[in-house]
Amino acid sequence: MLFKIPLKILIGGVVFLSLVLICIGLELGKNSPKQEEISQEFEQEASISDVLLLNKNLKSILNVHKEYTQKQKNDTLTATEIWFVPNGMSIPNYMLRASKEIQRCRGKVHWMREIKYNRVLLKYEGEQGVYPLTEIRVIDSLWLPNSSKLAVVLAVNPKDKWLKNKPELLGKLNFTYNLLILSSRPELLEIGKKLNTNIIPWIPMESSIFAYSQEKNNEIKIGITEKELALKLDETLKKFNNANGFAAFNGEDFLTHSASVENFGNVLRDKKLWFWDLTKRNSASLSQSECAKKNIRFRKDYLDAETEAQVTKALETARKSGRAVLLFELTEKSIELLKNLPELAEKQGTKLTLAQEVF
Repeated sequence: MLFKIPLKILIGGVVFLSLVLICIGLELGKNSPKQEEISQEFEQEASISDVLLLNKNLKSILNVHKEYTQKQKNDTLTATEIWFVPNGMSIPNYMLRASKEIQRCRGKVHWMREIKYNRVLLKYEGEQGVYPLTEIRVIDSLWLPNSSKLAVVLAVNPKDKWLKNKPELLGKLNFTYNLLILSSRPELLEIGKKLNTNIIPWIPMESSIFAYSQEKNNEIKIGITEKELALKLDETLKKFNNANGFAAFNGEDFLTHSASVENFGNVLRDKKLWFWDLTKRNSASLSQSECAKKNIRFRKDYLDAETEAQVTKALETARKSGRAVLLFELTEKSIELLKNLPELAEKQGTKLTLAQEVF
């Protein structure tokens, strides 16, 4: 019967059907989820999972080692749950961590209060409702791993033959440490390399109180130009496997000469080197901010007496301030004093590391 239908009507019908199909396609395209919407949906699902696991996430972020549930009392300040967390992080830091994690999981802190004896009371809610009053309690006997850092640096006395004669004794130290060696003692440098120690070059600087006259020809002198200094450092640091920093015990005259220090700072910055100032006056005329700009590190928290009390003090300093440097002259006595240091450090969460990571 199609042949009886006029051609115009047939063409018009086809056009109409085509338009209808196009419109349906556009509408379906609008309602179909785009790639961005799909990815957002997956992201939403992941965050919903965090929301539902607020309590579990919170315990994880706070390093809760054990917990205790006690009967609820009429006293509004008696917690139902007690969470025990390790020492090594301050109470305000624990409070900040808890607050951030609760907010991240779309919860709400009703109130948080620090109470005596390293404790915090916390009231909060999440998607599951209001959680019981929780006490976060710091345990003195348990320490947060790597919560502080302590660097041990053993300085080799230029006149001493100890390292050359008894290098095997360094094998008693089974932890990370630095060996500070004078740049003019290549034989000691080779021993240090064979022992695979982390060596800090000791490059002398001009000083009227310099103790070792044989180093006068090797020291960095007042008035040295940037070009001369750059060449000298390149030549010296090559011997130390191109070390990215160095130290000096003496150099008060050089470090109080403003023009020389200006050149020195420029070379340090250009070559991305650090300098550890071990002079007794800490670069004398330079302010702390000026030293920071010039990549000069201070003698701060530098403990150098060869006694057991100083080892204890270094551990205490690291625990309180988060970092410390323990500098001993390399002797048989210092080796004996440091043998038990890894065990003592581990007990208080202190990581034994390199000086470069501390200052």
